[in-house]
Order: sequence, then C-alpha cells, then structure tokens
Amino acid sequence: MVDLEEVFGKLRNYNMHLNPEKCTFGIDGDKFLNFMITHQEIKVNPDKCTAILEMRSFTNIREV
Repeated sequence: MVDLEEVFGKLRNYNMHLNPEKCTFGIDGDKFLNFMITHQEIKVNPDKCTAILEMRSFTNIREV
C-alpha cells in the first residue's frame, strides 16, 4: 500500500492520469510487453519462444 500511495502521489503532483481500461491491481500475474510478470519475478513469455526453440540447426554456411 505504501508503494501505491507513493505512485498515486507522484501522479497527482504531475497532473497525470491512469487509463482505467489498462490498469489492473491485485492480480497474481499477467503478460506485459511479451513478458510474464508475477509478484516474484519477470519471465520470458513461452509463447514467444517456441519458434526459436523449434527452429532447426543450420547445416551449411549458406543457410546462415
């Protein structure tokens, strides 16, 4: 709560407003900018990594 009070205070000082359609509070985790955000860590979104993980290895210099 202290962190939220600080953030909202700074927003008020600079006369900034949050878009309620884009703000979410009290969730355990969500996707943000292709990252998985939780209260403990920031992880890469596995949906975005599958193409790289499934890509076959190059067999010769021309394929690079």
